[in-house]
Amino acid sequence: MLHRKTVMITLFLLLTTAASRAAEEAPVTVKDTEGVQLQALKETETKLAALANLPAADAAVPKAARKPHSRKKPHKKPRGHAAATPPHGETKVAGKHLTIGEVNAILAGSRDFSGADLSGLDLAGLDLSGANFSRADLERANLEKADLSETDLQLADLTHANLTRATLRLARLNGTRLWGARCDGALWTDRTVCRSGSLGRCREN
Repeated sequence: MLHRKTVMITLFLLLTTAASRAAEEAPVTVKDTEGVQLQALKETETKLAALANLPAADAAVPKAARKPHSRKKPHKKPRGHAAATPPHGETKVAGKHLTIGEVNAILAGSRDFSGADLSGLDLAGLDLSGANFSRADLERANLEKADLSETDLQLADLTHANLTRATLRLARLNGTRLWGARCDGALWTDRTVCRSGSLGRCREN
């Protein structure tokens, strides 16, 4: 019985000693563990904060201050631009009073005088064959001995023009105004030679 009590007391002391040691060592272990955990937590929070700051910086800028991404719109030419601009090297002649120099330049190119103002010009002896004079103003123009073969003179104004000895073979004269035009000796569209005194029309010999 005594031996049993002794053994129990001894075990109690041993357990008390072990518990005391554990109590003394435990705070150190816990503190170290808590320190490691706190350090890891701080590092984790730092990383999360760094990641969170990326969109946050953009979000901090007010929407009004943000510059929208502008897309350059392709330049569109206005409709009718090509038609309004004459081809390179050609002169826009409709309604314009031409000079002799401009006439020679057009004769070397398009030969298109449609709608142009050639009134009063001295075009005597010029080769105007095949040219387009539709709706052109040739009032009082000097066309003596000029070659007007196969020209388009439709609706042109040749009032008081000088067509003396001019050549009009196969010229188109639909609607052409010839009032007062001198046609003496002109070779007409049907190869008729106009007699002297032909005025405003070709009179056969």
